[in-house]
Amino acid sequence: MLTVRDIAALPGLGLGVAGGAAGLDREVSWIHVSELPDPTPWLEGGELLATTGLGTGATAAARRAYVRRLSQHGLAGLAFGLGFGHVKVPRDLVAEAERLAFPVLAVPYETPFIAITKAAAAHLASERLRHLEHALAVHERLAAAVLEGRGVQTLLRILCEHVGCSASLVDERDRVLGEHHPAARVPFEGALELPVVAGGAIAALRVVKPDAALSEEDRLVLHHAQTALAFELSRRRAVSAAELRLAGDLVDDLLNDRLEEREVARRLAAFGLDPEQAYAGLLVAAEDETPETTRLAVARELDAQELAHLSAARRDRAAFLVAAGADDEAVAIGKALVDAAPGRRVGVGRPGRGRALGRSLLEARAALDGTVAPVATYRDLGSLELLLGLPGAALDAFVERVLGPAAGRERLVESLAALLDSGCRWSEAADRLGIHRHTLRYRMEQLRRQTGRHPDDPAQRMELWLAVRARQALRARQAATA
Repeated sequence: MLTVRDIAALPGLGLGVAGGAAGLDREVSWIHVSELPDPTPWLEGGELLATTGLGTGATAAARRAYVRRLSQHGLAGLAFGLGFGHVKVPRDLVAEAERLAFPVLAVPYETPFIAITKAAAAHLASERLRHLEHALAVHERLAAAVLEGRGVQTLLRILCEHVGCSASLVDERDRVLGEHHPAARVPFEGALELPVVAGGAIAALRVVKPDAALSEEDRLVLHHAQTALAFELSRRRAVSAAELRLAGDLVDDLLNDRLEEREVARRLAAFGLDPEQAYAGLLVAAEDETPETTRLAVARELDAQELAHLSAARRDRAAFLVAAGADDEAVAIGKALVDAAPGRRVGVGRPGRGRALGRSLLEARAALDGTVAPVATYRDLGSLELLLGLPGAALDAFVERVLGPAAGRERLVESLAALLDSGCRWSEAADRLGIHRHTLRYRMEQLRRQTGRHPDDPAQRMELWLAVRARQALRARQAATA
């Protein structure tokens, strides 16, 4: 910005301050020459008016009124040419200028107004070029930081260094993604807020300059910062999406036991996890939340606890491998997650390493599906825990041999499970199912016809009970994979 003080100091022009020195820091938008008694209809405000005094009036009152008109219209100041009608700037005009803090410059006879205009234009061009060069240098620093993946915090630091401000980047939920203060922390109430758009998501850049207003150069730097932050957020989203896909693939491969020990170690290390560390499988479900929303919330809580973890959003819940060296530690993590959000339910598998992580995830899924408790663990699985460790093909063959076509009839298997769980107390099982005990007996006769087995036979009862549990293990494995 060009001020009246800058023009007064231009070399080679011989300009002097005649009055209104308190207003020398007024900004000058342009220089206009006029001898009209009232040039304000043709002026926008911000101009430095150059005159030889012809239109200022012949009386002291007229000259004072002239200065008042210019000041009230928002002009930057007056350049008064000497040697045409006045040897020096009239005293009454200077007095009114002093009263209004309206700067008046005395222009010597040998200095033409065009010289002032040319010098001011050259100064403005030089200043604008300097500002552009500075803004471009900042832009290059910001671009380099994005390309090097140095993160939001570094971008905000570069911005604050050049603008002398405090800055914060927040997401659509007003969560802070990064914040920087060059000195003491300042509040962001009433801050300038600029949108940062990245892949359809809109973040907000909040900026406060405590001791001064933002200049035009500051705003140009802010524009470059907006662009750099948008690129950084887009890069982070792309990296995050790729990592999530890879994490989901690893979870699937572990559940299906597709990996050798060395491959498990290699893929864990790719996520920055120590392959020698024990991890527990955790499945987390929350009411009225999508699996991805749950995953993000739980991941933030685990980060806050500085717990190493890997996460993936599954079809109906979020899956995690969380660093846990002992059983009690894994259960405590599950309880802490539920305490943080009471609507959650967490299934916890036993800690393990390598290929055993697949079984841990299976146990977490089976535990979560097998109870309504907020925290369900592999300790709640009973015999199902043993069956989950057997190969899927062996379980499938056993279920097919014992239950045959009855395995696909949900109501029949549900009735059998209720009867076995009640210790073959028919009335109790019928009440649990909400049917008459004769209906339950009819269903068990259907079972006998399809399988050749009946729960009243003690020898066959154990086979049926194991087949029901094996079927549950298969369902848990299939659900976890899905």
